[in-house]
Amino acid sequence: MNAPLEAQDELAVAAAHAAAQTESGRQSKEPKASRTKLKRYGLRTLVLLFLLNLIDEFDRAVLAVGLDDIRREFGLSDAAVGLLPAAVIFITGIIALPAGNWSDRGVRKKILGAGAIIWGTAGLFAAMAQNFTQLFATRALLGFGQGTIGPTHLSILSDTYPQSVRGRALGYHRSANPAGQVLGALIGGLIIGAFGWRWGFVAAAIPGLILAGVALWLLREPKRGEADLQQLVDDNPMISAFLAEPTDRLTFRQSLGRIWRNQTLRYCIFANATFGFALFGMVFFLPTYFERMYGMSVEEAGAVQALIAMGTFVGTWFGGPLADRNLTKGFGALCRYGCLAALILAVSWPIAFAVPVAGVTITLLVVSSLLSSLAVPGVVAVIAAAAPPRIRSQAFACFGLALSVCGAASAPILIGLLSEALQSNGYSEADALRWSMCALVAVVMVLGTFLIVQASRHAEADVNATITEFLESYNATPR
Repeated sequence: MNAPLEAQDELAVAAAHAAAQTESGRQSKEPKASRTKLKRYGLRTLVLLFLLNLIDEFDRAVLAVGLDDIRREFGLSDAAVGLLPAAVIFITGIIALPAGNWSDRGVRKKILGAGAIIWGTAGLFAAMAQNFTQLFATRALLGFGQGTIGPTHLSILSDTYPQSVRGRALGYHRSANPAGQVLGALIGGLIIGAFGWRWGFVAAAIPGLILAGVALWLLREPKRGEADLQQLVDDNPMISAFLAEPTDRLTFRQSLGRIWRNQTLRYCIFANATFGFALFGMVFFLPTYFERMYGMSVEEAGAVQALIAMGTFVGTWFGGPLADRNLTKGFGALCRYGCLAALILAVSWPIAFAVPVAGVTITLLVVSSLLSSLAVPGVVAVIAAAAPPRIRSQAFACFGLALSVCGAASAPILIGLLSEALQSNGYSEADALRWSMCALVAVVMVLGTFLIVQASRHAEADVNATITEFLESYNATPR
């Protein structure tokens, strides 16, 4: 349906104004992003979603710390015990796709609240498991709840905070993952060392159930696309007529088609799988590695994992403001920082495992985790900008699917299988695990570097096309 000529003229003026603002922002010596305060748009949403994300990661860290105890209690091999983290991560990624479509069409805070209730309940069931089959089933059930986190959280944040502060909002939210790893490794390690791995799951489940109720009560549901042109609306109220909820919802298949045709989204999504492999999937075997290789206790291995996760937390936390400051350089620049991050992991992590000296290994893992995580919020901000608002939840669902299924879930399985194969060829348990992690992270992160380089070549054009399409989509909106 064609809009009246006047509406088209207004839209052209608005698009030109937006482009002019972007260009002038790049030329300014004092970027506007640096003058905008995050609290201007409210902190309640960010704090609630940060806490929910933290508790989710706390549960995963507890599993990582208790993995070797679980292996011994149930008499499992490395390959078999690797299925436990893979189960929850795989289901999390799979359920994220339909959850993304539901989030684009429904009330997101209800979806994330229901998801938190499911994974909190599943955590309590895991603590009562009497055999490997029961424990595996509870971890899979937990994945059904955790699969709602990515598409709902990131979409709500993107619709609450405009581009000038979005890098910080997404970066702070993302930093909840390593923060949860730190707390899970430290507190979980103490609980597991004192009371056993079952009580570690209980410690993660109860706060999740409490926060689910708080989120359903206090969380605000923003309109889709609400924040994308907030600053432009402040200067030009005419545009507010266009910022209404879209009435034409895309189907699940249509949303996936749109995402696949966007080259920036496609390459960033697959690159995210490689980061998921290194920064999230390999984490499950790190405590076991330090216990076998250096004879550490559960508490000591948990403390080392917490130190590594702290590096990731610091990098992600400060990566948000860094992304906002560098926004004036363009979205291609944010992707190029991602290229550097992938390259750092591709070089430093294989060296860390190849050199059998505890101090060298820990130092390389901590420093590289910190440096590479500085770029993560910028890549997430690129996804938010390149994805049209009405399919943004689905785009983040695919982003999470790649991280979970293709990256984090595959890591413990592949590491476990390769470790078993090396052990059958005469390697000790420690050396088999060491060389498995060394070889796999090198191959995966070289691939990740290539993928994010490809994304950087298309980011500017794809983001501009998304902004233009977003404006044009309101031609048909009654005013």
